This record gives sequence, C-alpha cells and structure tokens, in this order.
Amino acid sequence: MITVGIREDLLSENAATILKGLDGLDAELRKKADHRDTLDRLLKLSRYDNEEIVQKATWCAAKMGQNKVNDKRIISLMIEAAVNGDPEVRENAAWGIGEAAGTIEINDVAVAVILSLLDDANCDTRAMAAWAAGRLRHKTGNTDAAIENKLKELLNDVSAYVRMTAEFALE
Repeated sequence: MITVGIREDLLSENAATILKGLDGLDAELRKKADHRDTLDRLLKLSRYDNEEIVQKATWCAAKMGQNKVNDKRIISLMIEAAVNGDPEVRENAAWGIGEAAGTIEINDVAVAVILSLLDDANCDTRAMAAWAAGRLRHKTGNTDAAIENKLKELLNDVSAYVRMTAEFALE
C-alpha cells in the first residue's frame, strides 16, 4: 500500500470542496493508497449535515477496510454509521465491517450492529449485512447463534438479493 498525507480539501468547511476531496480520496483508495491519516476527519464528516458527504465519507472508510488498513477507528466509524437514517450509509457500515473482518479485530458491538442491520427495512442494507455476517463467519470463525438464526430466517426474505447473500453467509 502507498501511504500519503491527509488531503487539504477534506479540512475545508465548504461542502463542494469537501465533496471534491472525498472524490479524490475515493480515487486514491481505489489505487490501494493507505489513508488512515484521514480517519479522524472521516469520522467528523460522517456526522456532517450533508447526506452526500456522509455517504461518501462512510464509503471511503469502508474502502479502507477492503484495502486491509488495520485501524480500529474504521470499526468505530462503521458502528456509529450503522444507526444513520440513510440506508446507503447503513449499507456502507455493514460493508465496512465485513471488509475489515480478518484484518481488524471485530468486537461484540460490531457483531451486534450486523445483527441489527439484518433486520433493516432496506433490502440492500439487509443483503449487505448478510454478506458481512458471512465474512465474519468465514474470516473470523464468528458463528454467533443469533446471527445464524437470523440468516436462516432471511433465506425466506422477500428480496432475492437478501436470500442469495444469506445463503452465501451460511455456506
């Protein structure tokens, strides 16, 4: 991984500048750059009063989990994002926890978050939570009984996507 310094545009108070900075960060993360130095700022941005900024900030943090950045702040940010009113942000939270599995120690709170997101009203969020539960199971050996039972219930979900990811998780 390439390690680089924090992007100045993420420190701005201007929403358009921040969004441009998040797009730039996204592009760098897709090239496997290690931007753990932005995690504190991403946490602040994940609480911002702008839905698009929150979506992009949580996506970037989750992408760091996928890039195997070993930093517990990723899990903390995902746990906090899981209660956001925006389904895309909650989906990012599930994705981030699932991607971090095997790299970062997944605590009991993160497991509880996945269990909670398995009941989310949004089918994309439920599906991502099921996928994340599968990652926890496959990468860490976590076989939480409540999650297992919920995944079995999701095999009968109204959404084919949720059913498919629940099946993956239980394999």
